[in-house]
Amino acid sequence: MAELQQLRVQEAVDSMAKSLERDNIWKIQGLMCPCSASFCEDSQVTRQQVHQGTECCHAPLAQALVSSELEKFQDHLWVWEADLPSHWLP
Repeated sequence: MAELQQLRVQEAVDSMAKSLERDNIWKIQGLMCPCSASFCEDSQVTRQQVHQGTECCHAPLAQALVSSELEKFQDHLWVWEADLPSHWLP
């Protein structure tokens, strides 16, 4: 009897979590990542499909951030090299 009640509670919690994810979290993800909005609005997609859809937006942002940081680092190297005494340069 207790196991059956525990199973019902677990199913209710799982159902609420899925509902919360589909009705709220995916909508927020769709607003943050417009190219994946169609994934987030479709109630038939899986969590994995939504995750893959949002990855397409995050990858270019991550690449842009890495490129920006590399440019800053190169600028610092140029400044550092310009400040070196000439006898230290090859």
